[in-house]
This record gives sequence, C-alpha cells and structure tokens, in this order.
Amino acid sequence: FNGEVAFKLNDTYGFPLDLTEDMLREKNIKLDLDAFHAKLDAQKAQSKAGWKGTGEAAATGDFKALKEAFGVNEFVGYTETSNNTKVLALLDENFKQVEALNGKGWVYLAETPFYAESGGQTGDTGILDFNGTKPTIKVLDTKKFMEMNLSEVEGNIQVGDEIEALVHNTRIEIERHHSATHLLHAGLRELLGEHIAQAGSLNDDKRLRFDFSHPQAMTAEELAQVEAWVNDKISSNSTGVTRIMTVDDAKEAGAMALFGEKYGNEVRVVNFGEASIELCGGTHVNNTSEIGLFMITKESGVSAGVRRIEAVCSKAALAEVQTLRETLTEVKTELKNQNPMAGINKLKEEVKTLKTELKTALSSTKKELTASEINGATVIVDEVEAGDIKELIDEAKNKYPNIAIMLFQKKGEKVLIACGSKETKVKAGNWIKEIAPVLGGGGGGRPDFAQAGGKDASKIAEAKEKALAYLAKNL
Repeated sequence: FNGEVAFKLNDTYGFPLDLTEDMLREKNIKLDLDAFHAKLDAQKAQSKAGWKGTGEAAATGDFKALKEAFGVNEFVGYTETSNNTKVLALLDENFKQVEALNGKGWVYLAETPFYAESGGQTGDTGILDFNGTKPTIKVLDTKKFMEMNLSEVEGNIQVGDEIEALVHNTRIEIERHHSATHLLHAGLRELLGEHIAQAGSLNDDKRLRFDFSHPQAMTAEELAQVEAWVNDKISSNSTGVTRIMTVDDAKEAGAMALFGEKYGNEVRVVNFGEASIELCGGTHVNNTSEIGLFMITKESGVSAGVRRIEAVCSKAALAEVQTLRETLTEVKTELKNQNPMAGINKLKEEVKTLKTELKTALSSTKKELTASEINGATVIVDEVEAGDIKELIDEAKNKYPNIAIMLFQKKGEKVLIACGSKETKVKAGNWIKEIAPVLGGGGGGRPDFAQAGGKDASKIAEAKEKALAYLAKNL
C-alpha cells in the first residue's frame, strides 16, 4: 500500500497510521513504511527551514560523522534537570564541526538533561556553567538530529570543556502542559467517542495545542464538559507512572500511539491512573495535581475533519484568569454597574427606546413626496434629507397601484440613490444604471428595486432631470 497515501490520510485527515496498518493487515496487504517516513521526514525538514542553518544545511551537516565518532548521547533529563558533563563536539550555524564557538552554534554533550523537541513537546532551554572558569552561556533550544540531542547555544565554548548543564525552570510548565494534553486526549475520547485520534500537538511553557480527528465543531456545552472532565482528573491526584514495554505489550495495555512518532521494539508508556495511558517519549509531571487549573481558550478547524483545541494550565491559566478579571472590572466600570449582565440589559433597553424615539422623530419630519403622472403611471423623482429611502419607496409602492420612484439622499459629499418600479414598463435596475454615473457612481438591482451610490452630491439636480427624461422616454 502506498506510504505517501497513508501519510496524506494521517497528515491531512487525521487518520492514525496504526489504524491504517491494522486495516491493511486484515487484508494481508503490506504498507510501504519507508515512503511514509520519507514524507514525514521531508515535512519535518521543511518546518525547520526557518532556522538559520536552513533545512538544506541541516541535511548536509556533519551529523553522520558525529554519530560515527561518538554514537548517540544519553538523555538523562527524565530524572535530572542538571548534570555534570563534557562537550564532545561543536557545530557552527551551518552544522559543520568546529573546535570552538564564539557566538551561535550547536553543542553535543556526552550526557544531556536537555529534552530535544519531539512528540509536540518543545525543546529545552537553559545554561551551561563552567564552574567559574568563564562566563555561563545560554542554551537557546534543543533538537534531535539522527537520534542525537544537540542544543543550540550562544557564547564562548570549546570542545572538551567540562560543564554543568542546567535546564531552565520553564521545563516544569512545559511538562504540565504536556501532561494536560494527555488528559485532554483521553477526555475527548471519553466524551466524544473513540473516533478521536491525535493529528498533531504543541506543548510549551505557556500553552498547549491539540489537533484531533472530529467531523464537526464542538459545541460550547461539549467544550465545558471536556474542560470539567480534565480538571476532575487533575484533582484526582493520580500518580504519573512511566514503564518501558514492548510495542505489542503497550498496545495490549490500551496505550494510544502519538501522531508522527516512530517506535522501536521498546517504548515508554506514560500512565495517569485510569484516566490516560499513552506511548510517549516526553517528560511529564509526577502527579496530576501539579498541573493546576486547566482552561480551554479556543476551538477551531484546521482542515477537513480535523479540529484544534488550544488551552492553558498552571501559571498560564492563572494569568488568563487575571486577564479575564481585569477585563470584567473594566466592563463593570464602563457600565457603571457591578452586575455586568444587568448593565448590558439596561443599555439594550436604552438603545431600543432611542431607536423608537428616532423613528418617531424621523416620521414627524418626513418629507411629503410630490407625485406626478407620465402616460398614466405615477412618478416620483425627489431628494430627501432624512429617513430610510428604501422604506419610503416601499411606502409609495404600497400607496399607488402603479409607480416609478427614484429618491436621492446626501450623505456628506456622497449620495445614496434608490429606485423602485411597480406595474410599469420601467426596470429599476436599468434605470439606476443610467442615472448613477451622473453622480460619479454606479449600482444596480432587480426590476422592482435597485440602489446605488454617487460621489458628487453637487449634481443631484442634473440627475433628477435625467431621471425624469428617462421616464418620459420609457413609460
């Protein structure tokens, strides 16, 4: 089975790869996984093309030589957020090996606590400390190349330096959002159905974004139910348990696979009580209670059959609450009412009253339109200062059995034009197309009603004369 088609099903429509494989297995059809992963790698390379050191530079970098020389470095960040380690190699901004950096580049550490961007979790930042021998340098990001964790740095560093690597405390917030994403995934499947499958995700220290397969927009009630479900699981104080299992054992245990991930013979399975169990290589909280408040901020469509939820938790959720509180206070101040809904209802009533008063005032000053007759048809061509000219035309059409009417109304330097025809030979749309250009405008409409706009109010008198001449010729 064509792997590129399987990729499109996964990427565009959110159809999970493992389900495609299961369906093909039942028919004894083999899936071209190499083609699938080739498309996936190409997509990832394209998304990285915005870095300095473009996708092309990443593809031609010295990664193969690095891996042959040192193998895959050890990630110790599941249990440690700092460790003493050694700089094995350095790459410049074009991913070429160098002996020293004095600016931006990439560092390859023997053991690293920095998590490399993967599975939707953003890469770690932090610092490298030289124990006082020279200034600390910043770790700006961490990414994975050919299974190796490399951290982007900026500063003065040399191959062989002994350093202490310290992960920035934003990792805590990233983990909270990542664990909240697992609970959100489980909640959506529980409340909307098992057709829900992950189609992409992003977890950083300030928000989470989760794409999933679903045929329609979620209702406000469904969003509230999902939000409440996740907060309930957070407050259940479930311990996060991570186990290393074979892929088959993990699937047997009910673990859900994540979008776009390649899995070896053994996988990490992250479990939060009975609420959630997923295959995941990311880092997570030790207990759901660490996530804190969870808030959905937006639900939208991504593509056909794929929806997106954006949400916040922990410190970001508290900041969101504070923003909402400040907005509510501002609304109360503007409404001069401590009960915003009561204030809004009062304003609506005032607007309704003002509209009624305005309509009455306009009616009392309404101009009496002067009608004449051409070949047995009533005609009105006039200028009005106030009122709704469409409404005036409707009233005239109701008053007379047959009529051709055109009204002009100044709006600053511009002019509104509308006309109507009832039981006459004149077609309103054609009539207005002849007259509007006199005023520097244009318009059109149906045979019974048409409207237009003009730019030159000084030529209304000329337009009225031409409108009457048109009627004399066509009635």
